[in-house]
Amino acid sequence: MITRVEPPAANDAALFGELHPQLAAWFRGRFKAFSPAQRATLPEILAERSTLLSSPTGSGKTLAAFLGVFDYLAKAHDRGELPKGIVAVYVSPLRALAYDLQKNLNAPLAELGWDFIRVGLRSGDTSMKERAAQKRKPPHILVTTPESLTLLLSQLSWVQAFKPARFLIIDELHALAENKRGAMLMVSAERLEEVIQPAPLTRIGLSATVAPLDTVAEFLVGPTRACRIAEVTQRKAAHVEVFSPLRKNPYPPAGYTATRVLRELGEVLRTKRTTLIFTNTRSGAETIGLRLKEILPDLAPQIEVHHASLDRALRIEVEDKLKRGELRAVVCSTSLEMGIDIGSIDLVVMVSAPKGVSRALQRIGRSGHSMGETSRGLMVASNINDLVECAVTARMMDQRALEPVKIHDDPLDVLAQHLVGLAIFESVTPDEAFALVRRSYPFRALPREKFDRVLRYLEGGGKSLERNYRDTFGKVILRDGVLCVPRPKVAREFYQNVGTISTDQMIQVKLKRRNLGQVEESFMKRLRIGDVFVLNGRCVRLVSTELLTAKVVEAKSTLPTVPRWNANKMPLASGLAEETVRLRTELAARLADEAVAMAWLQSEYGLSKGNAEAITRHFQLQARESAIPTKDFFLIERVVEGELRHYFFHSLIGRSANDALSRVVAQRLQQTKGGNALVTIDDYGFMFTLQAFQEMAQEEWRALFSPEGMDEALRQALTEASLVKWQFRVAAQTGLMVPRRVHGAERGKRSLQWSSEIIFNVLRQYEPDHPLLEEAYAEATLRFLDLPRAREFLEKVSTMPWRLLTQEQVSPFSFGMYVTKIKETMTLEDPETTIERLYHAMYGAAAEMGASSLEKSVAVRVAKAQI
Repeated sequence: MITRVEPPAANDAALFGELHPQLAAWFRGRFKAFSPAQRATLPEILAERSTLLSSPTGSGKTLAAFLGVFDYLAKAHDRGELPKGIVAVYVSPLRALAYDLQKNLNAPLAELGWDFIRVGLRSGDTSMKERAAQKRKPPHILVTTPESLTLLLSQLSWVQAFKPARFLIIDELHALAENKRGAMLMVSAERLEEVIQPAPLTRIGLSATVAPLDTVAEFLVGPTRACRIAEVTQRKAAHVEVFSPLRKNPYPPAGYTATRVLRELGEVLRTKRTTLIFTNTRSGAETIGLRLKEILPDLAPQIEVHHASLDRALRIEVEDKLKRGELRAVVCSTSLEMGIDIGSIDLVVMVSAPKGVSRALQRIGRSGHSMGETSRGLMVASNINDLVECAVTARMMDQRALEPVKIHDDPLDVLAQHLVGLAIFESVTPDEAFALVRRSYPFRALPREKFDRVLRYLEGGGKSLERNYRDTFGKVILRDGVLCVPRPKVAREFYQNVGTISTDQMIQVKLKRRNLGQVEESFMKRLRIGDVFVLNGRCVRLVSTELLTAKVVEAKSTLPTVPRWNANKMPLASGLAEETVRLRTELAARLADEAVAMAWLQSEYGLSKGNAEAITRHFQLQARESAIPTKDFFLIERVVEGELRHYFFHSLIGRSANDALSRVVAQRLQQTKGGNALVTIDDYGFMFTLQAFQEMAQEEWRALFSPEGMDEALRQALTEASLVKWQFRVAAQTGLMVPRRVHGAERGKRSLQWSSEIIFNVLRQYEPDHPLLEEAYAEATLRFLDLPRAREFLEKVSTMPWRLLTQEQVSPFSFGMYVTKIKETMTLEDPETTIERLYHAMYGAAAEMGASSLEKSVAVRVAKAQI
């Protein structure tokens, strides 16, 4: 049962009276009063009731949880009943966050003089010596990650240490709820419930940005247990501005917009002590970090880059410099979004819209992180579409209109991994294992038929492999009706391969003896010896490559090629997409009177007069050149370029959904007309480039957009695509079919790929319903692609009016898709200036005075000549 906690009155005296006297005195001396989050949550934790706390960053969430744990341990100590094992398990999605928390817990304990409470950190980085010490004398508070908790719960020697456990604290819950790590963690929580004696766990979930709360509360405790929700709606002071160099003119005559953004951003950095700059991609972080160093040479030593592909030692070095106040700016992608202690941040800058309200709130909360401080954020728009998106994001941030979490249901590779972990104990029947996993929220509706197919796979590889390869793939046997492992080797391999984070094809980059970080193998393959690229915010020249290592030297004052990481193009969240469509619809209705349109943008979205005018002029030009796609009709634009036909489909549903939708339509087009389509996707729609013989009328296109049979069309489209094969490689590693590590060492990445591809081809031909192949398809269509959102769009447009307009040139609203195609085929090292010159050539004259067809045609030819 899910119950909302009403925010209590500010009766701190009574709450202090419930705490251990020493703890109450320490807290009163340090903080004087409880924060609203602590006031709402602490009574629930003291009463050992599971609670989900949702409150802004910097509101004291983590301390609220640990005050209850400290109180429990101190009172047990006073009674002479302090347990010898683990009482509280704190789980963080990040190793670095766990490391910070251990330090932050030891400090108050030292101030209290409570050396009887032991805090231990267990992650993949914990030394063998420390692991042995923890096993001999377990900590009372274990700070860990989902992977390490699963590993410990699967070792007989650790079970006794977990028996006293009373509290499970999951921080940054939003970062786990939507992925396989969260599914793995929640089954581990059920396994922990089976171990402890006698009372159930008190589960405490902490998050600043998650919705809907009822669903997340069920995710935390399971579908059958009670949970209290403490939602602190009192907002932390925040000041968010939308900035753009466009001013009133969306068509600057020359020079790349983002370059001007960075120059003005450089002036902002000079006025701030510490600025954290977020980009949406790792390559974006590298580009901006390098350009800021060039623009601000005197501050260059105090500007650093931080992202997940950099070496861990480099990341920790940057984090430590931030904490000590030695840096003026750090440019990152998503690596510093969550609550790592990075010291005092004056300003958070988001270059380009962050594609989600929750992400934007998470980022801005990194400034003014402490209670009582104001968070200050600046969203920097680099082009006109980005300006619209930033305006919509800022408005939704103010309304705290969070996008709903999407739980990852029934990940079959995670199920396989847990079943092997249970089999190690040789004490659980299949029925008991099925009941256990069904008590977790991600597997709440798992059909027994799927469970049995996973079990059959674990017994011998599946029906297509078990006859000849049972010894190779068999991980589990039934002995006297109980799940067991067939040989000790299976347990050893399991311990080495716990987790859901796949091994990617990455190349280690070394500068002399120092690891700089990693880049994708596909990127490295395009480079020749002597080429220059950017990593860690510095230019380096490729000297040699061997195996999976690239050796580089510094290359100052040289124009680089920036590395591109394939997996970091974040799709536009559904709520933001819908709100952007609403803005288009509302503004289109007001365009007849420019003053009214601008006033509406200023009042509704808080835009400056110059930015409101830029957006209005952009919409006016789109209306003049074509039509503004609104919620009332579906717009397709057709542009003829010699023998080629460019079709622009204005489906504003996000990159992932458009990826799914375009594959379905392309598959049907091939069946109808023959030939292939060159497809370009972005958040706002997708573009087909076709040959003349593939020409289609509006009603023919309508037939291809039918929602009937969509799933089968996508499955056919993915048959020969590499996407499912790539996802199978991940599922095969998580599901223990192709282990990442053997005999304690990482397997070669080529070996992993080769093994996965052979098995994939066999299963696709002989056992297409194999659970790991099914999981790969689900991951491809539900996570990488967004099939449900694409299907919803198809159902909507099947009942809407359509407009197919033939244009003499690409319209302003289609320009983003057109530019994406250009970027993907360009070989220039600096394509940005060319793209803006093209934009101005196409629309500059039309925006100012209206261009004749001849002028437009000449502009397009001039633009092509400059590419």
